[in-house]
Amino acid sequence: MVKRNEVEMIFNRSLACSSLLFLLAFFSCSRMISARQSSGCSPSDLEGVLKADDPAYADAMELAKALREAGFTVKCVLQSKSVSLFEGQKGAALYRTNRGDFEALFLPKGHTFALKTAERRESGRYVYTFEGSPRFSERAWDSVRATYFAQHGNQLFITSEHRLVEELNAAFHSP
Repeated sequence: MVKRNEVEMIFNRSLACSSLLFLLAFFSCSRMISARQSSGCSPSDLEGVLKADDPAYADAMELAKALREAGFTVKCVLQSKSVSLFEGQKGAALYRTNRGDFEALFLPKGHTFALKTAERRESGRYVYTFEGSPRFSERAWDSVRATYFAQHGNQLFITSEHRLVEELNAAFHSP
């Protein structure tokens, strides 16, 4: 005959096992969801994957799909530090692709980047200023290397790879 203490002990163990299985299943599903958009991410990149609650997430996933349709392999979509460089900016994402890395800045739908970029060299650095809309939040963009910009509707692409910006322009028919 099983005693009451033994029944409680068996019940508690079953409850603990069930809880553990639930947590394992939950974390497994969370990883699978993240992996769907980041299967090419390195282990260190996985910590910076763009999260579903990011204001630019839907735009970033839409762009990733458009890039794939244009023949790019999107390895990883990451969080960006460039989330508020322009007035009214919705957010930004960093893309790792088979053709190189770039950042995409997003404005809300219905708004467009209409910028003219000027480059000058100062003390061996590249300094960029912007005219047009939206307004740039800083005085200038300062970089140790040349930076290339491409505009496509509500998206601004930024990269240090000239070839990549040409491919992005071609893919999205930007002038």
